[in-house]
Amino acid sequence: MRFQPIIPAPKRIAFSAALLILATLFRAAADPGAAPSPEDSPEPRMNPRCESIASKNLIRNASFECGTTHWSSLGKPTGWGGELSGLYGVLDSETAWHGAASLRIDLGPGVTPVTCFDVWPPARVEQHAPLAANAGWMTVAPGQPLTLSAWMRASVPGTKARVLFRFAGNALKPVQQAAHEFTVSDEWTRYSVTQPALDEDVCVAIGPDMTETPGIAASFWLDAVQLEAGSEATEFESREPVELGISTGRYGNVYDSACPVTLHVCGSNQGEQDVSLLLTLALTDYFGNTFPGAAFRVDLPRGRHVAVPWAIAVPGKGHYRATIAWNANGRDHAETFAFAVIEPYAHHDSPFGLNHPATTSQQLQVLSKAGIRWVRTWAVNWEWVEPVQGQVSWDLPDAQLEHITAAGMKPLIVFPNPSTSWATSAPPSVENRLWYRLAYAPVEPERLFEFIGNAVDRYRDSCMYWEFLNEPLWVPDFCLPQSAGYGVGDYIGLLQGAYRAIKATDPDAAVLGGLAIEPKHLLGDEFLSNGGLAYCDILNLHPYGGLTPPEEFIPQFERVQNAMRASGQHRPVWATETAYYAVDDLPWTPWIAPPGHFSAGLLLPGERTAADYLVRHAIIMLAHGTGKIFYHEPIEGPLNLGAMDIENTFLGPDAVPKKSYAALAALANLLGPSPVYAGRLPAAADASTYGFAFQCGGRAVLAVWVARQAGESGNTALIIPDDCTACDVMGNPLAGDTLTLTESPLYVESTTLTPEALLAASTP
Repeated sequence: MRFQPIIPAPKRIAFSAALLILATLFRAAADPGAAPSPEDSPEPRMNPRCESIASKNLIRNASFECGTTHWSSLGKPTGWGGELSGLYGVLDSETAWHGAASLRIDLGPGVTPVTCFDVWPPARVEQHAPLAANAGWMTVAPGQPLTLSAWMRASVPGTKARVLFRFAGNALKPVQQAAHEFTVSDEWTRYSVTQPALDEDVCVAIGPDMTETPGIAASFWLDAVQLEAGSEATEFESREPVELGISTGRYGNVYDSACPVTLHVCGSNQGEQDVSLLLTLALTDYFGNTFPGAAFRVDLPRGRHVAVPWAIAVPGKGHYRATIAWNANGRDHAETFAFAVIEPYAHHDSPFGLNHPATTSQQLQVLSKAGIRWVRTWAVNWEWVEPVQGQVSWDLPDAQLEHITAAGMKPLIVFPNPSTSWATSAPPSVENRLWYRLAYAPVEPERLFEFIGNAVDRYRDSCMYWEFLNEPLWVPDFCLPQSAGYGVGDYIGLLQGAYRAIKATDPDAAVLGGLAIEPKHLLGDEFLSNGGLAYCDILNLHPYGGLTPPEEFIPQFERVQNAMRASGQHRPVWATETAYYAVDDLPWTPWIAPPGHFSAGLLLPGERTAADYLVRHAIIMLAHGTGKIFYHEPIEGPLNLGAMDIENTFLGPDAVPKKSYAALAALANLLGPSPVYAGRLPAAADASTYGFAFQCGGRAVLAVWVARQAGESGNTALIIPDDCTACDVMGNPLAGDTLTLTESPLYVESTTLTPEALLAASTP
């Protein structure tokens, strides 16, 4: 978990980045004068937006005749993580009140969706109220009545349904909510509620709420949802007579490279004339290249629903943005969405992981497919296992470890704090909330070491890597704070006891220690020079990229390596937290970073820059003694509130990949589970050229790029050696015997040359 300090007088308090985002979006009151936008700038408005047209019903695809397009789910937040991701529910073509299909949501023991997150504290949430929610904000008149109506039924009479309105105006001010409940019968019945508009934008959610009856199995059907101005529900109408929905039909919009890319086109014609629609497709790839020209015709007889596949050609693996345009109802329409085509990662192990788990198993599977096979979990915290002295329960961490391992991922367990609220040496003046009292050393350290030994014994079959404390000393107030007088020697003393407890229980276990510090901070060197490496098998670092070009980390990593050598001991490094951030689809426009939001203040110009940086950063780390790299963090925020998604390195809303996802997938497949660094290109006349070679199983791989300063130009070419192949950062083969280097890494591979020979034969 990354912490962002806020400074109230006189004490500095560190807050979780996720908590800061939630506080920004949902704080109970806001000071209008605190908005950072200039008075002459337009107010930032939430994205995505539903275009306003002259329609009675504001909701797109209101009766699910266009599949599940424009719908997702809204659930209950899970710890400091996300909630549901994507639509929970299926189309039911056998029962509908309007048209050919309805949405069916099944709940009950063994069926209800579950979400997990490891802090604060660990949470496992059975989502008993997965509300179907419209994607996008609709413009309304503040103060005027809105009526939401829907046809619903349930297999169990008396099932409760819940309706939620969310209102927004200025995106930096609070989102206001209004909730209503119904009791649903087992017959199709129309239910409606009138709600005054609390602001100028609205989105709605509706669905079953089995919170009070979690042990009952029930199915719930939803159809013909209508949001209209006025205080009464009028006869249902589709938003437009002719509607289309285009989707990938795949969770997260991820295609396997061995399979064709097929879109699902669903349409409904409620008009009086047969219609034939011409769809045109334009694709934009990772590099910004556009591939226009594909067309597809859909015939929609009046009163009919159609669903047809559309196979499209893509240039190869990569990240794509599809824009599909057509004309219907006398107006132009366009839908834009992103998708990725990747080679699924085939190995059980990899160099890449996550700091914290994604909240759903589906998200973990999407991330694992890209070669992200590790999760750093905070769930095994002494306070959460023994909140009261002598009252021990492992239920919370058990659920979190099961969530990770069931997805086929490997855990790295971090003991984030040294104490509990009852064992702490914190003075009475330190308040007992969050981590504040847990940050102090325990009065009796042997109790801590006993807990650590018990944890290792319990989870030794699923975990062999254990990290002791998160970011001690250097992050204010979180863990052994320097403001309380703690120093490097105090940390080493506790690390020594933890190391012995872990090894006594499992001699094969590996211990990660250090200050989990950014490599530029010299306090980490003090840990090395004071003999700290004697009590760890792996040194932890947190080399967050921020706005720093990756190449600027090279001297920092070299200094850390030299400091280890000077200490007389040397250890491999694991980067247990790091990231670069960017979003091409901003959560509001015009964009203004919200106060106190960690990653929003570190946004790079675009997702391609962030992905290029992330790959270059990873290669540089792997070339400087780093064995594993954990990215912060896979949180997906509530639907239509995208500020939390900024901090999600790889995925956007509904687990749709960012460009970093496709770039890392290609890198993971090239490197395999255990790349061995072999050397780098010698310094050339063009000092902006970087190249690093690895032995990756039976292949030698050279990653090479240029890193020019702003305003610099020029072309750098690399001769590809004989019997070698080359590919781009997406993993697509490149033709010719010469590569023109760019800021996006290129890869040269050989099955006959050693990495050293490949370096010698490659001449920029």
